[in-house]
Amino acid sequence: MASSRAEQAERTRKTVLDTARRLFAERGFDGTSLQLIADTMGVQKANVYYYFRTKMAILEALLEGSIAAFEQTLAAAERLDGLARKEFLVDGFVDQVVASRSMSPLSRIAPTVRREGRIGEALRAQTARGLRLMFGDEPTVEQQAAYYMATDVGPVVPRMKHLSDAELRDLLRRLCLRILDV
Repeated sequence: MASSRAEQAERTRKTVLDTARRLFAERGFDGTSLQLIADTMGVQKANVYYYFRTKMAILEALLEGSIAAFEQTLAAAERLDGLARKEFLVDGFVDQVVASRSMSPLSRIAPTVRREGRIGEALRAQTARGLRLMFGDEPTVEQQAAYYMATDVGPVVPRMKHLSDAELRDLLRRLCLRILDV
């Protein structure tokens, strides 16, 4: 019986995350409330609150896999040099964007994401580390601007729904490499 309760709890937690992901994509983070998530699921708000005390806790849970995966990409990139490093970083970034297509309205620099504690700190640290790996310790203003432009593809992805993952990956890779002058 205990395992079936644990399984049910995990299913409910996953349903909260799936529902929130969809609503965040449709309405934005600020346009989605815990009450709306509960109403969409057909449960009481307390059911959602049991798993996640805040909407930000839901967002953290949704983004933690992406943040961890890109952290691994950054670590692996440190072992490469030159053009291979730059292409590897772009490929790793683009792979994360494509893997989390449904979260694209919450781009890495969206105010909602940027302003919050743990997520904001992790993303700021990844941005600084990626910029350094791409262009060294003293990137020019042009290199910085190119990096920020290339890594803010959030507004593009929802408008490319008609593309397959492979087509989107190829498009973003080409554009990022071009913007970064790689």
